[in-house]
Amino acid sequence: MEQENNHTMIEDIIKGLSDHADKVMNVKQVAEYLGLSAAAVRKRCHRNQLPHHYSAGRLYFSKKEVDDTILNRKAHGK
Repeated sequence: MEQENNHTMIEDIIKGLSDHADKVMNVKQVAEYLGLSAAAVRKRCHRNQLPHHYSAGRLYFSKKEVDDTILNRKAHGK
């Protein structure tokens, strides 16, 4: 019984860690995640309102950076 409880606890910890792992997203994925159009995401990048990275002429986003930016704005009432 104790071994089963330990196994369940370990699975819960692993799931929690994977939920906090960073994920690389493209414009379409960020748009869906934020409930915006792809054009709105690009516009916000152009205005430096969303953290982004360029590679091979394409925009990429860190989910963690996007989350931190959005949460920071909500916390400061922006």
